[in-house]
Amino acid sequence: MGRLRRSFVKGQQRIALRSWFIVRSLWLVAVCLQPTLAQNLETQLEVRFSTALVISNAPPTASWSLGARLEARYDLSPLRFQLVLDPGVSFAHSVATDAGLTELYGLYREGELDVSAGLERLPLEVARFALPYSLEPVSPLGSRQGRWGLRVSWNPEATRLRLAVLEEAGRLVPVLSLRREFGAFELEAHALYPARPVLGLGGSGTVAGLVVYGEGWLLLDPREVRYALGLSGSLGEGWWALEGGYASTLPLLPAGHFLAGQWTLPQGEEASWNLSTYLLLDYPLRAQLSTSYIYLLSNYELRTTLNAFFSPGQTLFGFALWARVFP
Repeated sequence: MGRLRRSFVKGQQRIALRSWFIVRSLWLVAVCLQPTLAQNLETQLEVRFSTALVISNAPPTASWSLGARLEARYDLSPLRFQLVLDPGVSFAHSVATDAGLTELYGLYREGELDVSAGLERLPLEVARFALPYSLEPVSPLGSRQGRWGLRVSWNPEATRLRLAVLEEAGRLVPVLSLRREFGAFELEAHALYPARPVLGLGGSGTVAGLVVYGEGWLLLDPREVRYALGLSGSLGEGWWALEGGYASTLPLLPAGHFLAGQWTLPQGEEASWNLSTYLLLDYPLRAQLSTSYIYLLSNYELRTTLNAFFSPGQTLFGFALWARVFP
């Protein structure tokens, strides 16, 4: 068994290294082509590393991960081509890898008309701490990805009407969205038909110096309602937000009643503290508290986080370190 496990881990490492090699190769090709295509090609590369330690009643567990993000955009007006790769590998109890193809599409833009085809993300939510409803698949490492399909958008002044036809599990899913701006606020309505009819309405605006936002979703056959409402504003030099509703707090988790809050306090121009809390209000009551220190410069970001998770019969403490480098 030990030999088989070592062979499996080595195989997963080879897959991760292959994905990593592909990303680096694509980036090097983009860099080499940059002098001749400087007016048309834009690239951005990010390299990530993280490690975490979780302490509970059981023995402590450690994990670490390595990943990257490559964005490449080629403009040939009125055409634009977009590529996003998010490959990575995670080592914990088992090894998880992901080649990371997130977006790959072409966009035609002429006046008020946009037409795109390929693999493209379609975020529908306005909530900041929860996910009431989403069509986007999730990678083995937890990243949200695009869906293959065709999109047509008409964008007159202060309005966007979008029709999309997406592929999901071998089915074609129609999505119709209408967004309208009304001075200090905007609303967007959605109608779609994946496995069952779904209707949604979301929006945001400013009231007395505060940002008010929210969304609601009605899922039919069987009937289910999901929603999230939030407020945010400034506090001294910092920023705060408060949100609650009935939604999933992480992709793939079931929906539940929740209350979440966050306070961000800058420390000069390069650093900040971030304090956040989640209360999961369905029985049994659970709570998560976290504090993060972020240090950001032009070519790298460092983040350290302390977490505490409380539920009946179990308490977890965690420490995590993230590093991002922008070559």
